[in-house]
Amino acid sequence: MNTCSIVKDLMPLHVEGLASEESAALVERHIADCEECRRYYETMKQDYESHEQSRPEPDKKRQIEELIAQLGKYQRRIKLVSVLVAMLMTCIISGAEVHFLSTIPFLILTPFVCRLYYSRTLPIVASTIPFGLLGGLLSENNSSYIPFFTVIALVNAAIGIGAALLVKQGLRQAKTAAKTGLIALGAAILYFGCASYFSFWGNPVGYTKALLQTNEYVKRTYEQGTLDFKKVFFNFKDRRHYGKFEFVMNGVRQTASIGFHRDGSVTDEYKFKLDNQFSEERSDDLKTAIAAAVDPMPSLNVQASPQADLEITQDELNANFYYLAPDKLDKAEKLRASESGKLRYKILFGASDARYVKLTKEAFLAKSAAVLRTLQERKLNYHSVEMKAMDPSGNIQTVELTKLTTEQDLPGSYRTFDPERQKDQP
Repeated sequence: MNTCSIVKDLMPLHVEGLASEESAALVERHIADCEECRRYYETMKQDYESHEQSRPEPDKKRQIEELIAQLGKYQRRIKLVSVLVAMLMTCIISGAEVHFLSTIPFLILTPFVCRLYYSRTLPIVASTIPFGLLGGLLSENNSSYIPFFTVIALVNAAIGIGAALLVKQGLRQAKTAAKTGLIALGAAILYFGCASYFSFWGNPVGYTKALLQTNEYVKRTYEQGTLDFKKVFFNFKDRRHYGKFEFVMNGVRQTASIGFHRDGSVTDEYKFKLDNQFSEERSDDLKTAIAAAVDPMPSLNVQASPQADLEITQDELNANFYYLAPDKLDKAEKLRASESGKLRYKILFGASDARYVKLTKEAFLAKSAAVLRTLQERKLNYHSVEMKAMDPSGNIQTVELTKLTTEQDLPGSYRTFDPERQKDQP
């Protein structure tokens, strides 16, 4: 094999510094002894060096500018993604009414911060439409709430963006008066926007106060496990926070709201439902008890209303009372009797107030006396009883009973009045 041919093949690699140590050593040894190959090597090396020197240097400034532009493009994309994620979370939190967070005006504050952070308005505004629809869809309200919430989200976003634009414009001003005026105007729009939001969605302070007050009230008033806390909601009509609780009545899971007024009074929907059902059950019991006494009677309507605060629990309701253990049954029975004594009954001889049965005075007093005897014989407890019927001339006739009333007292409590004039007549 010709050594010169091999060395000449290795020379380009050696000149460029790419040959291995063994190959480079072989080339160096050979050109030290071979004049022809040494001249060939030197010529090749000179050509290579001349070529490298004549190669234009890269435009470093242009490369830096391109790199900065590329980084700026990535930064704008990152900002846009951040803005969209923030708007998405805001619409979900507010639309789905995520407990405490829904009372914070993110619908205004998030677009405000996003517009200060991001230089474009359209993506922020446009994102509220699909995200608002999603937030409304996740709420517990009906489908009509979805477009309503979308509009609310759009309006609130416009308020936040408008405030941000004024603040940014103010920061660019050189004159102090202009700078202060624009920033103050932006802050005022932001403030009144948040105040309007609080009047519709509630505020964090009211939420926290209602959360603590209602749970403490339930803990103090009812046995453990009677009511299960679900959430705090805001009623924009009376601008008040209420605690919503779940309970089971008559085998059906229901909800009730509890709220505190400024004067310290409590609106307890659960107690109202207990009182209402107890009154309805006692009305049905009384109707059954007196049905035979007023027979024959086409229809009879009995209504009960408490004349004092009732102090009953579910144990005193029919659905639970008849299944109580002996140790609870005696207590519940006594409480049913005492609380029945707070009820005022209205007995209508007829289907309703608008459809009375016509009775003569004598027949009406006779039936009233029969009812009184039944109450006394069965020892039914009550606060008072008012009986009504219509006389042949179209007037309403009434008799009032108390636990002290006797049959001899009935004619003295007899009254009539013209339903059109609502005027007592002798």
